[in-house]
Amino acid sequence: MARKTLSERKADKLAELNRIKAELAELESKAAERIGKIAIAAGLGDLDIDDAAMRKEFEAIASKFRKGEAKQVAQAAATPGAN
Repeated sequence: MARKTLSERKADKLAELNRIKAELAELESKAAERIGKIAIAAGLGDLDIDDAAMRKEFEAIASKFRKGEAKQVAQAAATPGAN
């Protein structure tokens, strides 16, 4: 079996990279749709608030839950036999 040329190997890797980029875009799109539906159901679509302020509030929510996750991890690590 003949070995692939550099050009062929590069083309294969670029095709793989493009496939992965498309998968990531699809994941982000699905996450955005999910979060958007939740936000609309919560009434955020009816608020007169600019994107920067909305983002700041979303970041505060994310920070709140990240702190909760960190506490859970710390508690699990401190509990004997948890591992």
